[in-house]
Amino acid sequence: MAQLTIRNVSKEFGDKGNSIFALSNVNFEVEKGEFLAIMGASGSGKTTLLNCISTIDKPTSGEIKFENFDLVSASENELSVYRSKNISYIFQSYNLVDTLTVYENVILPLQIQGKRVLDYIKKIDEVLKKLSIEQLVNQFPDKLSGGQRQRVAIARAMIDNTSILIADEPTGALDTNNSENLLKLFSEVNEMMKLTIIMVTHDPNVAKYAKRILILKDGKIQKEISYQGNNRDEFLSEIYMAIR
Repeated sequence: MAQLTIRNVSKEFGDKGNSIFALSNVNFEVEKGEFLAIMGASGSGKTTLLNCISTIDKPTSGEIKFENFDLVSASENELSVYRSKNISYIFQSYNLVDTLTVYENVILPLQIQGKRVLDYIKKIDEVLKKLSIEQLVNQFPDKLSGGQRQRVAIARAMIDNTSILIADEPTGALDTNNSENLLKLFSEVNEMMKLTIIMVTHDPNVAKYAKRILILKDGKIQKEISYQGNNRDEFLSEIYMAIR
């Protein structure tokens, strides 16, 4: 069974007679443990689609289900519980709390959910070491580089055993080397933890790390391509061909 199902999803903005469809009858499924990239030019609908999946927004019509949970008809209280238990976000702007240290930012989701931090000490240490930020735990975000802040945001997203990691242009503020390190980490986490990752990007060099890519144009899925286990450079060439 698919972990996430999107059926005939459309999103309309504006008044009748003067409206624009950001999404038009979009259909696809996401399997548990998949690494999916959503690509498209500015205005293609990729961010709107991500917002609908993450429940930041609701579609005008259509169905979105997480396993058997209907995201479209759910109440705000139900969606709040769903988000806290199942979704972690990584945004280009990091969304770190400036008045909290690195360690306090990382454990924040656990505290919000009322979980005992002591029960997660081993995992916290493992994540901090894997992301090479264990030496930064007492620093505040304004003392960190862009790449370090991004790593803290990823650590925070990984800490509470959620089901889906949603990444919106995660490498936007990183240089090439740090971008590659981050995406390799995404791939490793996806493989080791079977964590579903849904990533929006406009960059083929970022998308090549995904297992499957949906290419949007004018609110519709124009093409879909999958990584067949060949090398990533060959997959990158395939992506460039698909978006030409």
